[in-house]
Parts: sequence; C-alpha cells; structure tokens
Amino acid sequence: MGEEISDRLYDVMTQQQEEEFFIQSFEEFKFLNYYFQISSDWARGSREMVMVSIIIYHQITPEIEESITSIFRKFAEMMQSNKDIYTGFYINDIKNYDETEKEKIKKNEQLIKDEIRELYWGTIEETRKKLEEQKLTQLENDRYVFESLEEMSKELKIINEEIKSSDSNLKTNLIIKYSISNLKNIIKDLNEGFIEKMTIIDIEEENGLLASNDESEIEIQERKNELLKILKEEVSEEEEEEEKE
Repeated sequence: MGEEISDRLYDVMTQQQEEEFFIQSFEEFKFLNYYFQISSDWARGSREMVMVSIIIYHQITPEIEESITSIFRKFAEMMQSNKDIYTGFYINDIKNYDETEKEKIKKNEQLIKDEIRELYWGTIEETRKKLEEQKLTQLENDRYVFESLEEMSKELKIINEEIKSSDSNLKTNLIIKYSISNLKNIIKDLNEGFIEKMTIIDIEEENGLLASNDESEIEIQERKNELLKILKEEVSEEEEEEEKE
C-alpha cells in the first residue's frame, strides 16, 4: 500500500462514524468502508471500534455497492457474535498477557485474518459476477436490437416488392397495410421496452462502468445509437399523427 493511500485511509479510520456503510471517493480510487463496534473486556468503555475497508480503482454500480454492503454486514455480524474476537486485535501487546490469554490472542488474530481473506475473495467474486450480469444484459439488449432490425428489414422488403409488382391501388393493398402495421408494432415495442434500458446502460458507459476498447463493441454502440435516433423520430411522428386523429 502506497504512502498516499495509507495516509488517506488513516484519515478515514480516525473519523467518528455511526455504524454504517459509507464511501469516500478520491481522484484515483475510492474507499468502501463499513464501521461497527464489538464488545471488549479489555477496551475502555467495553467497546472496540472496527472498520473494514476495501480500496477500488474503478467505478461500480449501486447494485455492486449493495452486494458489498451485504458482505461487510455479514462480516460485522460474525465479529459481533464471537465474544472473544476482540482479543485478536491485541497481538502487538501479547507479551503483557498470561499464557491463557496469549492463546486466545493468537487464535483470534488468525481467525480475523482468515475472515478478512474470505471477505476479500467474496468481494472480488461478487463484483465479477455483477459485472458479468451487466455485460450479459447489454449483449441481450443488443441482440434484441438486431433481431428487431431483421424483422423491420423483412417487412420493408415485402413492402418494396408489393410496390413493384402490384397493379392495384397501394392504399388498399392488404399486404402493405399488414407490413406497415407490423413495422409500427416493432417500433412501439422497441420504444416501450428498449429505449429505457439502453438509456440506463448508456449512463453506465458514460461513467466508465461498462467501458470497453473492443472495436466490435464500439461498432455495436454506434449502430445502437443510430437506431435509437431513428426510433425516437419514428415514434414522435407516430404520436403526432395519433394526436391529429
């Protein structure tokens, strides 16, 4: 741990906080902290103040924050349920205690280390899982876009073929009417079920939550933005026509 991080972490730890989860952000990183108390027969006031912190160097979503909070809370509950756990924090003063107490100190210091290790790996695993879920959501929505584009392309092809081959009045052509109706339904479904989801993902991408340097994903994003622009224009025109009617 660098000196700058150590100094900032010390500043955070020396602040008086209620039992809670809180975040302190800096330019290069952020601290995710959970502050709580445990009972102690050796501390003044019979309470030890404990704070567990994780340093993160990238943006995280509220869902990940919530998951990490849950992991921290379980860690605090474990600590609070062990009436002798406080002894593990006195390892540096172990020479001042008798043999029985020394054994308690060593045992609980190792227990604290093991639990912190579990906390660390649990946080990494939960963060990885949530990021994968977000990525899958993005891919699923992109797939939905392309499937909708294929359906729209089919309907447009049918309309073009009918225009070229039909000898009857195009306004009364049932095939064209049916295809236009299908196109409107596709646009409506995209507008109702997709634009809102894409807006959320776009915000996350702007904040660096789902950033990627993959060229194919950049191309997908550009095509998605173009489609959204077209859809919004189509929906606006459709709404104006409905209002006139």
